[in-house]
Amino acid sequence: MLLLQIQPTIDAMKPTSGFKLSAKIWLPVVSIGLIATAFAAWRQARPVVPAEYLTLKAVVSRLAAHNSLGSAPISFSINNGYYAARLAEMRGLCKVENCDFYVQLNPYKSYTKDWDEISRQSYTLGDIGAWTTSSGTIEISRAAFRAYGSHTGWLACTVAHEIAHLKRKHIFLASYYANNTIRSTPKGKQDKLIYAQSRKHELEADRDAALMMARAGYQDRICLDGLIFTHQSSGDGGATKPLSTHPGYDERIKALTNYYTQAKGLRAAKNGGVGTFDFDPADNLLSYWPTKR
Repeated sequence: MLLLQIQPTIDAMKPTSGFKLSAKIWLPVVSIGLIATAFAAWRQARPVVPAEYLTLKAVVSRLAAHNSLGSAPISFSINNGYYAARLAEMRGLCKVENCDFYVQLNPYKSYTKDWDEISRQSYTLGDIGAWTTSSGTIEISRAAFRAYGSHTGWLACTVAHEIAHLKRKHIFLASYYANNTIRSTPKGKQDKLIYAQSRKHELEADRDAALMMARAGYQDRICLDGLIFTHQSSGDGGATKPLSTHPGYDERIKALTNYYTQAKGLRAAKNGGVGTFDFDPADNLLSYWPTKR
């Protein structure tokens, strides 16, 4: 804090011609550079957390409090989303097969005019998107938060779905299946089997997410409502095809509806843990560290 103090001098105590009093102003001299350094350190210690990450933290906290999310840390990163790849291709910034770089750009960071405009349009025009990496990072498009709006329960279903992929190690299992289990299968049939396995994993993640959400006390069949909204929001009413990575709309809705019907009595539970969070603005990463048991 800067102090401004008025200290009368000895001369000011004595009468002078015209009986005027003189005073000297004492102002502590503080280095502007030192203030800037201290402020930067304070901001680094207390980074500004974007609203989407605060929402994400609340969702993960609730899921973790009622579900075991495993023993390994889980990281979450909000990015531009896949619409950014299309925009970058339209601008001639990349070839279609090399545009994923723009998908992963940090939407909270300023780059260049073209890149910043890609981030803006991706947010305003893009849609719901989320995916998981085998290393433990879950990616979510920033546009998903805009699309879901106040329906944080639907967002929670998406997060739970991706956590299910991670817990079941679906990426590794898919690789093992393709490179070992069906290695001796005729080449012409391998692709169809690989895609069928991918669709199976998606349905497993849907069921796991529904169970996790029920344990966390969310309303009945909320993931079914969220799944319907997601397909409608993205305009995806497609049917299942032999080379589809995900089940078509009708198949997916029917499978989840049947699960809810058969798994009656899903109730809230308390077998999770609070865990701890750490947000790194430089890495654009929110990390969750499960509570050790």
